[in-house]
Order: sequence, then structure tokens, then C-alpha cells
Amino acid sequence: MAYSIVVGYDGSEQSSKALDAAIDWAKTVPDGEIIIACAQDRSGQAVGFTGVHGARMGVTAALTSMWDELEKKIEGELAEAATRVKSAGVGVATACTPDRPDVTIINVARDTSARLIVVGAKGAHAREGQRTALGSTTTKVLHEAGGIPVLVV
Repeated sequence: MAYSIVVGYDGSEQSSKALDAAIDWAKTVPDGEIIIACAQDRSGQAVGFTGVHGARMGVTAALTSMWDELEKKIEGELAEAATRVKSAGVGVATACTPDRPDVTIINVARDTSARLIVVGAKGAHAREGQRTALGSTTTKVLHEAGGIPVLVV
């Protein structure tokens, strides 16, 4: 059975460092593999742009286009990350859901019987100069991991 490591990935510098740490860890264990987990976190249309009035204004089409572009961007980032893992000689899989990042990471880890979760201290939405040590997603993952060790990079 593979030693699965789930990495929360959002394309940020911190998640890239988390991926590097996971690659290093996976190389030290027998049958190490990495599952790159990302979240689209797109629960619905923007508030105020729904309904008949928004549709007449072409806003629904614009939102659909925006989500399509976001999906392409995410797929590109995942492919690039998976290539990094493969080139390091480590097995890799990807998982992306429309859930919140913390929910995605925890669910993927549980569904795959992961032995480790690796996340960055802060993600793509961290504000410059933010005084907190950990981002909200990282904090939620730490609270919800339920016995799965979490490495924060």
C-alpha cells in the first residue's frame, strides 16, 4: 500500500513550498506518492448578479466565462505541479473539487487514507503584512485532520 501524502495546493508561493516539502518526504518513504488537492471554491454566482435583470445585462454569461477561465487556470497550475512531482521521480495524482480548500484537503486525505497532509502556513489569499502566523485554511485543516498528521510549511 502506498504512503499517500496530500498536499493543499493553490498556486501560491507557500503551497509551492509545501509541495517541495512533500516531494522530499515522499522520497524518504517506501512507495511514497503525492496527491495534489486543490479547490475551486465557487459555490455560486456573485451576490447581486443573479436573476432576470442580471441575465438581461449579460452578467450570467460573463460569470460563466470567468469561471471557465478560472477552471483553465487551476487545471494549468495542477498540471505544472504534477509535472514537478513526476520529474522528481515520485508518483502523483490530482484532485480538485468545488468545495472550500479545507474541506477538499480533509476529504481527499480521508478518502485516500493519507498518511500525511502538507499545507503552506498561508495561502493565495493571504494579505501582505498580515500579522497572523497561520491562514484560515491551514487552521481549519489542523482542527479537522482527525488523527492524520499535518505538516505546515
